Amino acid sequence: MNRSTVRNSVVAVAAVIALFPTTAMAATPTAAPATATVASAHHHRSLPHGTVVAPRGHRLHVRSGAGVTYRTTGTLRSGRRVPLVCKTIGTSVHGNKIWYRVAVRHARYVSAHYVRVTAAPAVPWC
Repeated sequence: MNRSTVRNSVVAVAAVIALFPTTAMAATPTAAPATATVASAHHHRSLPHGTVVAPRGHRLHVRSGAGVTYRTTGTLRSGRRVPLVCKTIGTSVHGNKIWYRVAVRHARYVSAHYVRVTAAPAVPWC
C-alpha cells in the first residue's frame, strides 16, 4: 500500500466514525433501535420535496448561500426532484425572496422561484 491509499483509508474510517459516533464508540453491544438506523439511512424520504422548473434549455444554479451573489457550486436540470431541508430569506429573484436549502451538493441553496413544492410536509424555516 502506498501513502495516499493509507491516508484515504484513514480519512474514510474517520468519516464513518464521525457519522456514527455512538455505534463506533459503544463499549457494549447495545446498539440503537433498528428504526433509528432505517430512519437515518432514508432521511430524505421524510423531507418535503420540490421539482426544479428552470426555463427551457437552462439549469438552476445551486449556490453556497441564499442569494445570487453567493458562489455557484453546481446546477440542477429542470424536472429534477430535490429534497428541501428548510427555507430562508435571501436576495430577490423575480420578486421572490425565499430560498430553499436542498439536501444535494452538501446542503446548498436554490431560489424558490425555480422550485415547485410537490407535496406535504410543509418546508420549515431554517
